[in-house]
Amino acid sequence: MDAQPRAYGNEAERRYHLRRLDDLLEALERLNLAEAKELPVAVKERIEKEGIMVEPGISFSRLIELVWAQQEKYLIDLKADRRKGSRRVGDGVVASHRVLDAFILGRLNLA
Repeated sequence: MDAQPRAYGNEAERRYHLRRLDDLLEALERLNLAEAKELPVAVKERIEKEGIMVEPGISFSRLIELVWAQQEKYLIDLKADRRKGSRRVGDGVVASHRVLDAFILGRLNLA
């Protein structure tokens, strides 16, 4: 069982929210780098839609921190999601560097 309830129902929803928050982070970082004086209304509305309170006079760097904090609930806990064993099924044979180089260069003849 999960120690914390998830903020999303499925993987598609999780990715959707992460993309939206990433877009917000990019917008805030650009505004910060451009030394903007005011937060555009459209960006403010998007931030508030994500459940983040935008106080008057709040700095762009503080907003970035708040969006990062909001992102955390959509990130996968690697300890909880760690797979058992390798994703690939193999015979346990490790290819030599020469074989790998030939494969990468398209010169490996398997016939």
